[in-house]
Amino acid sequence: MKKILARAAVYLLVFVLTGFVVFCANIFYGGPSAAILMYHSVGAPNGQTTCLDVSEQDFARQMAFLHARGFRVIRLTDLAVLLRRGEKVRAGTVVITFDDGYDNNYTKAFPILKKYGFPATIFVIAGRLGKDYDVAKGVPGRIVTPQMMQEMVASGLIDIGSHTTSHYYLPDVRDASLLWEELRGSKTFLEAVVGAPVASLSYPLGGYRRSTEEMARRAGYEAAVTTSKKDGGSDTDLFALRRIRTSKSSRHMFIFFLEASGYYPRLKGLSR
Repeated sequence: MKKILARAAVYLLVFVLTGFVVFCANIFYGGPSAAILMYHSVGAPNGQTTCLDVSEQDFARQMAFLHARGFRVIRLTDLAVLLRRGEKVRAGTVVITFDDGYDNNYTKAFPILKKYGFPATIFVIAGRLGKDYDVAKGVPGRIVTPQMMQEMVASGLIDIGSHTTSHYYLPDVRDASLLWEELRGSKTFLEAVVGAPVASLSYPLGGYRRSTEEMARRAGYEAAVTTSKKDGGSDTDLFALRRIRTSKSSRHMFIFFLEASGYYPRLKGLSR
């Protein structure tokens, strides 16, 4: 009986160790990817909390965490260069992005980014400069002005990217001339406003098709980003780069650490 129990214990140990090895291989094989963090509004727009805002205090804590733990925060365009060359991404590499271009990206996030010298890309809805746009249904937030963008770009830390002209869900845009205007037209307009290249694109609501990627290339972009949801892109496709949406759970620093670690998409994939 003792021999049977001992043998069963050995088999169980081998089974557990094998499972652990498989788990680690799934997570860590190939090394980390860059964690492209996606923010929207920093602070509750008009005092109304939404699923797409983080508080100024939480954002400050997250940036302080990245700085204190020695994370390497780089530009999205620099990540694109690394991927184009086929170079490995160093562990702890983070890219900071904002969608829509709310003015609190300037009033609240920008001073914090300057404090730590962190670069970031703000994807702006070109057709809404200085106007309101819904952060969430029925909750408007004001989009940055040309002057705000110009000041941020002049700092050397902020790149302006395009979030298209009108924020249409691009897979539903079947008119090629309209799609071209959303992609190329917004790029040209924003470049004229800030006096600097607009090298990257964020697909509204993360939606794209392969034909959208191809048109983005022809429009002159160097990279495009999507989200980490279903069909949420990859870590190496320059025109479908996956991002991690920060949320209310990101206020817990262990969760934020996992999101910034470079292994978070694989952890999420195992949980599905």
